Amino acid sequence: MLEKNKKHRLLQHLLKIGIILIISAIIVMLLPKITPFDATYQKGMPWLHETLVAPFDFPIHKTPDELQAEVEKITREYPPIFYHVETVARAQVDRFRDRAGKNYPGSAVANKLQEIYEKGILLLPGELRQEDLRAITVAKNNFAREVDFNQVYTLKNAYSTLVDFINGMNIPREAKKELIDLDLNDYLKPNLVYDKQKTHLSLEARLKEINRTRGIVREGETIIAKKELVSPEKYTILESFKIEQARAVGPARARLLVTISQTILTLIALASFSIFLYFSRKRLFYSNKDFVFLHCMFLLTVLAGIAGYTLELHVLLVPVLFFPVIVNILFGSRAALFLLLGTVLLVAYLAPDSYMYTFMQLAGGIVSIYSLSHLQRRGQLFMAVALVLATYLLVYSAFTLLHRGAFTAADLLALAALTGNALLLCLAYPVLYLFEKLFGYTSEISLVEFSNPNHPLLRLLTKKAPGTFQHSLMVANLAEEAVYHVGGSPLLARTGALYHDIGKTLDPVMFIENQAGGVNPHDSLDFDESARVVIEHVTRGVELARKHNLPEAIINFIRTHHGRSKAKYFYFSYKNKYPDRTIDETAFTYPGPDPGSKECAVVMMADAVEAASRALEVKNEENIAKLVNELITTQLEEGRFNNADITFKDIATVKRVYTEQLVAIYHARVTYPRLEKDAPATTSEAFPPASS
Repeated sequence: MLEKNKKHRLLQHLLKIGIILIISAIIVMLLPKITPFDATYQKGMPWLHETLVAPFDFPIHKTPDELQAEVEKITREYPPIFYHVETVARAQVDRFRDRAGKNYPGSAVANKLQEIYEKGILLLPGELRQEDLRAITVAKNNFAREVDFNQVYTLKNAYSTLVDFINGMNIPREAKKELIDLDLNDYLKPNLVYDKQKTHLSLEARLKEINRTRGIVREGETIIAKKELVSPEKYTILESFKIEQARAVGPARARLLVTISQTILTLIALASFSIFLYFSRKRLFYSNKDFVFLHCMFLLTVLAGIAGYTLELHVLLVPVLFFPVIVNILFGSRAALFLLLGTVLLVAYLAPDSYMYTFMQLAGGIVSIYSLSHLQRRGQLFMAVALVLATYLLVYSAFTLLHRGAFTAADLLALAALTGNALLLCLAYPVLYLFEKLFGYTSEISLVEFSNPNHPLLRLLTKKAPGTFQHSLMVANLAEEAVYHVGGSPLLARTGALYHDIGKTLDPVMFIENQAGGVNPHDSLDFDESARVVIEHVTRGVELARKHNLPEAIINFIRTHHGRSKAKYFYFSYKNKYPDRTIDETAFTYPGPDPGSKECAVVMMADAVEAASRALEVKNEENIAKLVNELITTQLEEGRFNNADITFKDIATVKRVYTEQLVAIYHARVTYPRLEKDAPATTSEAFPPASS
């Protein structure tokens, strides 16, 4: 088992290394490289640079239009390939001889038919037009030869040729008519069959042989003189020189060095981000879905910078904070901060003033991350955008005044670009909704919507199972407070707790908190049947949640709030009543799984202690503390928290918080004095003072 786990872990790491390498390759491939020949020029305009002399021999490349025309010409005139089927001629000529006889007229016509078949009869497919064909290629006995199209027959031409031959024979008219009436078409079958696949393969090979250059410019020749007009021919030569200089040994070596350097920097940035996830957010690192998503956000951020550079947009207009903001909302500030660091350092490579750009984006990114650490209202996003814009403007203004002491028209353009950059962050709200739907993530904005008591499922719970709803509210309050102390998402814990018992709405009377009048349906059921009914509220709750499109993050609470524990009341009752019977453990065990996150573990603890505390006869601090400690310790010993990222220190904190909360809920109250029988009943005496 240990060996199997090691292999699985190794495969996980290899997969992640592969993802990093693929993303790095994409980024390096798209990053701009050295351009050896970067002079600007346009057709019909003067050459504004010094006279350009060829430093080496280079060919003149054909223009795309010239190449396209040549391709079209070859494609149009290329002879299609037909393969010769010998058996057709033999069969049809023999049939004709048998029918027409071996005397002179029949034998002569059969020989003519043989001659026609030797030249070939073809049937043109729909994609070939007869008027476009000048020649065809005939493949026979592994030998191919090009034949003029007029030298072969179509079915129509073959019939006409055969009829003309008969009419030209020196025989009586009746004999001619008798031969023609033999239904000559029945003996004319195509023996040249179009081979589409070989034709296409042969044509592709021919197109690859097209010479892509015409002429040559010798070393020392003047390519273009200063102020000379850039004619179409000169433009073609300049474009050819640019291509060939890029292929030269010196520039190629420089490009290779740049590529290697870019690869090293990109790998360092990606590896740093991944190492952070490994040491700081292991759950995200080992989740393939989250790992791929986060690294795709890394890729998209860098691609946004590259796209801005390639499209020659103002570098300050590119919203490099966009995807870190999305990651911040979905995964928290630490993941977003390291994503920001890695991507900004790479995108700054494209900025003219890298230091100012890095300073500005890091400052704006930190402001956006911590102003959106718990995004629960739309107004927070707009406030964050305003703070980011203010940060951008302050940093840029400070650097501008430091370097130049005054603003220019270019600086005003830069400030406008920064304003547009910040405003683009407003699109994070609809994009966040799209990501939630596509990838199944749940943001705190969605959690706020799901935790609204007016949600259809919560209203159903209130109506069908009011006792369970009150229990869920209590569990939500306990779990939320505990998560505030041990770390995590309090809103996620609260929302999950509100829905954890939603399955009880389908059969509420089977649960004691919804029973009234002292009638308990379990009194008439066997213990194993009762256990089945109680356990089913988990699976039925999951089905109900999916029917109402609850996200997986909430469904996890429904699925795990009992984990793989047992319905102990019925389990122990069954064992006590039938001590000699072999018990089916699975009949009394919840389907699970056990909690996989800190929030789910906290809700499991809250569910157990809240339900049990109701049954305490004396609800004082000592009894409550003892109950909380025993229940949570039992869950711990049974291994219920083995899969959750929760520590012993966290569990001790949860015990303390739950004890304090339950003591506060069940605190002793003042017993109001009864009004003596003969005393006057006044309003002031009938009610206790406000302080009580």
